[in-house]
Amino acid sequence: MGLNTAPHDLLQLNSRWREVEADHDLPEWVLRSLEQTPWVVVRRAPALEGQIAVGVRGKERHLRQALTIPDHLVVQQVTPEQLLQSSLSPDHRSIAKERWHTMPALQALEQLAVSWESYDLHWGPAGSTGFELATGMPTLTMTSDLDIVLRCTSFLAPVLAEQLLEQTLDLPVRVDVQIETPYGAVALSEWARPATDRVLMRTLQGPLLVTDPWNPRLV
Repeated sequence: MGLNTAPHDLLQLNSRWREVEADHDLPEWVLRSLEQTPWVVVRRAPALEGQIAVGVRGKERHLRQALTIPDHLVVQQVTPEQLLQSSLSPDHRSIAKERWHTMPALQALEQLAVSWESYDLHWGPAGSTGFELATGMPTLTMTSDLDIVLRCTSFLAPVLAEQLLEQTLDLPVRVDVQIETPYGAVALSEWARPATDRVLMRTLQGPLLVTDPWNPRLV
């Protein structure tokens, strides 16, 4: 049985990760990145059974490589929700205390956790913040945004989305929250304050304009 993965999950690969070279013409930077940090992020793309669509991060923002890997290469799977829980426990933090004091994105994560504590939400960090928390590699910079994944299997009322959005506006860095529905993802900022009666949703089949991200057939 294959792994049950979702976009933004982070996957640690075993020592056989070089098998992917046979199926992909990979730039040299990809091999160097995986040699140093054999972690990839699940991306939103179709994949055959037993395969996972993933992306490889490079040291620079523009260095991103799409791959499809067999799931037997995965030795560890970490979700944004798990990263949030571990990051809130000082005993289980995977990165140095100094990083928490100096990186604005990490400070924003702590503040957001306090602001959202009273809500029954399933969420966690993604992007550079999630990658650093999972791997311990210093990927954040002083100007890094905070990327957040908010899993919502059922309808999120726009009025609640507005409340959640408001609590991200005064944080030390820009916060980009993606609402993950069973059908795709929409930006919290768009769902809370739609410019029209439809919002852009990212799906496996590509972008769609929908009126209800939890019932995308209603376009």
